Amino acid sequence: MNNVNLIGRLVKNPELRYSQSGMAVLRFTVAVDRKLSKDKKEEAQRNNQPTADFISCVAFGSTAEVIANYHSKGSQIGVEGRIQTGSYEKDGRTIYTTDVMVNAITFVGSKNNTDGGNYRNSNNKQDDYSDDGFFPVNNDDIPF
Repeated sequence: MNNVNLIGRLVKNPELRYSQSGMAVLRFTVAVDRKLSKDKKEEAQRNNQPTADFISCVAFGSTAEVIANYHSKGSQIGVEGRIQTGSYEKDGRTIYTTDVMVNAITFVGSKNNTDGGNYRNSNNKQDDYSDDGFFPVNNDDIPF
């Protein structure tokens, strides 16, 4: 089982991009506070040690568009997804990556105090229609 659930804040404003096929793609980082006692947190801050983890995430399709349109730097967000590892070559060295592939997000809140809510998406090209069994039909296609 490969499930990840995070609640944190966006590190910077999202920058939405599109693939050659037109799919929306968004890479973003979520800062997730570590669960530390008040004393441990103060000690870590005094010693310039991190008190949060910075998690790299990737969203596709309408999920990516929703994040880009409704979140900004500092916005609190809930992320549900799975871990994916990979690697690539750069300057003759192998670079290893670990990302959360986003399946769904939750509007937990933001620095602008927006209302909460959930957004789910299957993140594939056929996400234009919901799973309720209905789809748009052109009336000209109906034979009666």
